[in-house]
Amino acid sequence: MLIAQISDCHIRSGPSPFDGLVDSSETLRQVVSHLLNNRRKPDVILATGDLTESGTKEEYASLIDLLSPLNLPVLPIPGNHDECPQFKNSLKRYLPEDLPETHCSYVNEDYPIRLIGLDTSLVGRHDGDFDDERFEWLEKKLLQASEAPTVIFTHFPPFSSGIHFMDVSGLRNSERFCSLVEKNPQIKLVISGHLHRPIATTIGTTAASVCPSTSHQLGLELDPAHGSLVNEPPSYQLHRWDGLRFTTHTAMVWEGKTFDLSSWIKEVDKQSSDETGFPKK
Repeated sequence: MLIAQISDCHIRSGPSPFDGLVDSSETLRQVVSHLLNNRRKPDVILATGDLTESGTKEEYASLIDLLSPLNLPVLPIPGNHDECPQFKNSLKRYLPEDLPETHCSYVNEDYPIRLIGLDTSLVGRHDGDFDDERFEWLEKKLLQASEAPTVIFTHFPPFSSGIHFMDVSGLRNSERFCSLVEKNPQIKLVISGHLHRPIATTIGTTAASVCPSTSHQLGLELDPAHGSLVNEPPSYQLHRWDGLRFTTHTAMVWEGKTFDLSSWIKEVDKQSSDETGFPKK
């Protein structure tokens, strides 16, 4: 199974201080085109929050228009720049009908991997919380299929990244989330966004990763007194499940030179099938 992840699109409907850095609609358009040109299409696309800048009806309409060429299943979850009530209303075509009343979390069981979207965003706030209600909801969903390999996709990373100003304004009660993951080894991968950088770690035996933004990236600043935004290439991730584990690839959308290796690959395949090994020539 191949899962694509996009995150932090920040589609805007009005002027922004970031306009001089990047056009977030144009970069998402580039990401969609890149995904469509892949020879291997993903089975599903997970969109891990901050899909708009302000959570307005107009921004969600623009987002839907930009995603429409994909013709692939899209499963979204809100971030702190989204607003859950408008998110539910505008993106209902992508969402199940039985959402909890106070958050946009849900389970999708259409694939070999069970997909759990966990919404920890709070209306009117830029931090998130894995509170009692969300803990009880997730614990119940995990108990319902304790043997099924599972991915949790959410907006806020449940761990410290070292990017100080994002860590201190991130997810409250993240330790409780990590403890629940450690008790459920069927969770093979936890993916998130929010940090606008490719980041990888582990939670117990579970792989955890952060997807870069389809818009702008955060500068790699690990000094707590500093931070920046940079126009590194728009990016997305592909998570490949081989039946045992996930392997995550980060795709950067940029125009550069390529060199076709197809003929050499045929020779490699021939040597592999012949079991002659790969001596230097």
